[in-house]
This record gives sequence, C-alpha cells and structure tokens, in this order.
Amino acid sequence: MKEIAIVDYNLGNITSIKRALAFLGYKSFITNDPEKILKSPKIILPGVGAFPTAMKYLKEYNLIEAINETQKKGNDILGICLGMQLLMQFGNEFKKTKGLSLIEGEVLSINNIVKKKIKLPCIGWYKLNKNRENEVLKNINNDQWFYFVHSFMVSCKNKQNVIADYTINNISITAIVKKDNVTGLQFHPENSGLEGLKFFTNFCKN
Repeated sequence: MKEIAIVDYNLGNITSIKRALAFLGYKSFITNDPEKILKSPKIILPGVGAFPTAMKYLKEYNLIEAINETQKKGNDILGICLGMQLLMQFGNEFKKTKGLSLIEGEVLSINNIVKKKIKLPCIGWYKLNKNRENEVLKNINNDQWFYFVHSFMVSCKNKQNVIADYTINNISITAIVKKDNVTGLQFHPENSGLEGLKFFTNFCKN
C-alpha cells in the first residue's frame, strides 16, 4: 500500500499519529503539499484548536480544494477531533465559519446541547455507544474506553451518518461519523491505547 498522507496545517498532533501508524507497520508522511495529498490513496486530517483558525490555514495552504478532490476521487479521508469537525458544512466557534462540507451538518458547543452545563473542554475517557455496525468498528471492544478532549460537537443532518456516540449527562454526543469514503472520529485513537489503534488499522486496511 502507498504511504498515508497526514495533513499538516499547523493545528494537528501529527507526530503522535505518525508514530502510531509506524507502530502498526504503516508508512506515512506529513505534508501540506496539495499535489502530494491528491496522489495519496488515504489521508488523515488531524486537528487540535479552533475551527475558524483551522479553515484559515487550510485555505492559505490551498488544501481545501485538494481535500475535496480527494473525496471526489474516492480516496479515503479520516478526520480526528477538530479534523472530524472540519468535515461538516459549518462551525460555530467564535463565529459561523464554512467547513469542508463533506458531510451535511454543523458544529455546536456541547453546552448548547446538554441540559445541565458542564465544564468545558470535556476531557476524559468514555465508552462508545454503537448505533450500527460498520467496518470502522471492526474488532472494537464494546467495553473499551476512548480519550476525548473537546468543547464542540458535531450535529449531523442525516443521522445515518452517525456510527457511534458517547454519553454526557444522559445526552448523546457524536463520536464517529461516516459518509462513503469519509470518516470522522471525535476522540483521539492515537491516545486511546491499543484498542484505539485498531481504528487506524481499520482505516488503513480498507
């Protein structure tokens, strides 16, 4: 298999993802070159930070069109944390900002959803509630905990795109989204132990 492209736009925990892939035996490279991204059969869009800032950098590096063309070509895209949120049509952090629009939906503050306000960012380990079976969940243990750190959450227009969620104050928070060749994980698989690394295996093998 060709090397996996990890998109570098100044807001990602890219080194830990590259190390995780290497641990699993997959070759990857870090890049913000649109041409290299277009040529890669699989790309990972990481992210830690604010939605508007992320879209600003993606635009400056001419990566928006490359990512969209990658999706149209049928190549696989994996968004992690903020990278998952960028897959949506709009984000509402600080101001309403247009996203990559690869999946219909928007990004909202968690405290706009939960009835009882919680301290943000939400940091902790949570179990996944599977909404339906999917190849992204292959060999994933139902009792495993995964590491989350975020203040905003994805709200998909089509609930069929929500593969799994997790629960805060009896409210379901989107954890995994998928539409065709585009997958998003709100948690950090690279920081979620060996069980978390299975998500990379599922993404890389398919």
